[in-house]
Amino acid sequence: EDFKKAFESQVKKALKKLHVSYAKLAFDFTTEPFYGKTRNLYVFNTPKDVKYNGEFKFATVCLIIRNKEIPLMALPVKVCEGIAKPTIELLEYCQTLFKKIRFAVFDRGYYVDELIDYLEAEKIRYLILVPEKKGVIKEYVETTKELGKYPHKMRYAKNKSVWKPKTTIVVCKGIDDFAWIFATNIQFKTRVEYIWHYKRRWQIETNYRVEDEANIKSKSTHYLIRYFYFLIGLLFHMLWIVNKYLHYYVPFKKYLDIIEQKM
Repeated sequence: EDFKKAFESQVKKALKKLHVSYAKLAFDFTTEPFYGKTRNLYVFNTPKDVKYNGEFKFATVCLIIRNKEIPLMALPVKVCEGIAKPTIELLEYCQTLFKKIRFAVFDRGYYVDELIDYLEAEKIRYLILVPEKKGVIKEYVETTKELGKYPHKMRYAKNKSVWKPKTTIVVCKGIDDFAWIFATNIQFKTRVEYIWHYKRRWQIETNYRVEDEANIKSKSTHYLIRYFYFLIGLLFHMLWIVNKYLHYYVPFKKYLDIIEQKM
C-alpha cells in the first residue's frame, strides 16, 4: 500500500503538469524472470522451453497520450487470482485520477467474463482482442464477410451467484490474412477504426523494452522487493516522458545517466 501511494503521488504530479483530465488507457501484463526452486503465491511456473524456471507477473495500465504510453500503475499478480481482480483494481484507481475514461484497450488475455461485466456496469468504453475459439466465436467468424457485429451473452459464477454479462463481438476480415475479433461496446462504422484503436496499445511492448534499461537486477524471492524494483523502473520511464514533453529530449539511457550524476 505504501509503494502504491508513493507511486500514485508522482503520477498525479505528472498528470497535472501534462494537463490531462480525460484518459485513453492500455492494459497489459508483463513478467520478470525468476531463477530458483522457491515457490509462493507470486511465483509462476514457466514452460520447459523457457530458459528460466519461474517468473513474477505484473498487471499494468498506461495512459495513451500523444502517441506515447505513460505508465500509471502496476500490481503484482497472484497465481490463484487470475487477471480480472488486479485489472478491476487498476480501473478503480484510474477512475480516481481522471474526470472520465474515454476508452480502454486490452490484449486477448483480458477476454474474461467478470472484467467485461465490470466494464459494462461502469459504462467504460472498451476494446478487447478475442482469441478465436471453437463454438459460437468460430461461427461468427465464418458468417462474416468483411465486418460483422454480433450480440454476445457470457456467463460466470461468483459469490454463489450466477452473472450474465452482455457484450458485442465484432469480426473484421479482409484487412490481414487473419480475422480480427473484438469484444466491445463501441460502435465504429468501419473495420479500420477498430483495428487502428486497438493497435494504439502496441506501444506498451516498446515501453517494456525501454524500461528494461532501468531494470534493477535482483535474485530476491520476495515479491514486495521485486514489486518495488519494478515500480522504480516505471517511475523513471514516466519521469523521462514528462521531461521530454516539458523540457528537452534525451534518450532514456542518457536520462538515467543524468539522474545518476545528479544523485
